[in-house]
Amino acid sequence: MTELGTYLKEQRETLGISLEQIQSTTKIQKRYIIAIEEGDYKQLPGAFYARAFIKTYAEALGLDVDEVFATYKRDLPEPETQPVVELSRRATYSKSTAPKKSVAKRWIPNIIIIALIFAIGVALYYGFQAFRDGDDTTTSTPPQSEVTIDEGDAPSEETDTPVAEEPKEEPAKEETVPVKKEEKKPLPVKTTVGQDITYEVPADDTMSVTIRIKKDASPSPFVGVRDTSLEGEALAPDHINASDPNPIVVKNVKTDVIRIRVGSIKGIDRILVNDQELKLNRSLLVQNIYLKKVATP
Repeated sequence: MTELGTYLKEQRETLGISLEQIQSTTKIQKRYIIAIEEGDYKQLPGAFYARAFIKTYAEALGLDVDEVFATYKRDLPEPETQPVVELSRRATYSKSTAPKKSVAKRWIPNIIIIALIFAIGVALYYGFQAFRDGDDTTTSTPPQSEVTIDEGDAPSEETDTPVAEEPKEEPAKEETVPVKKEEKKPLPVKTTVGQDITYEVPADDTMSVTIRIKKDASPSPFVGVRDTSLEGEALAPDHINASDPNPIVVKNVKTDVIRIRVGSIKGIDRILVNDQELKLNRSLLVQNIYLKKVATP
């Protein structure tokens, strides 16, 4: 057994994750996971797959892959070297050496067709202009008819002059200023001890929790919601892979403390408690989030 395999196994057991759960999350067969933990890389398909399986396994545990690879470099299988294949002269013969047709010969027919179309268009344009000019010389403008105005029909200054009405003043419109709703600030962290992070949630009766997981999270984080502790009653089914329900919703819990176990915080989009968002601590990959109910002020 290698130090790397021992380290991965200890991390998995610390998180309380079984081999079956790792297999479901990473899609790696259980016998390959056991081979990685025992350092028996001969059971794996090859060095390339062995390194890829170890990388996926470490990500599923919420570990820093670069740090794991640097620390346990000597326990990693060496990458396979690709054989160098020399090509024969016939295989390296490029199509670029083949004789090509002259570009000018290929374009000559197209140029001739374009020139003929252009010439026909010019001829039609000038013929239309000549026809239009000849038609304009034969037409004459019709005489304008004279209009006589009878004096009796003329408007009198006394009776027919319209009286301008004074403009009416319109009442000024009152502008309504929209009232902005006061946005709730994210609920801050109260205390942090190791992986245990505590929030105080103002609530008089119950607590409702909504956990949204990023759709593109790879691997999908492990999330468990329980009453008070790891051994307490499960308030929602554990989220192990991307096919599980998302978001995780827990409504109207009367307990004083809710415990959320997160295997990889980078895969969590946000957590809402009584419609108030938590200000998440992104520095710890693995967290035990405690929601402690306190009386509202």
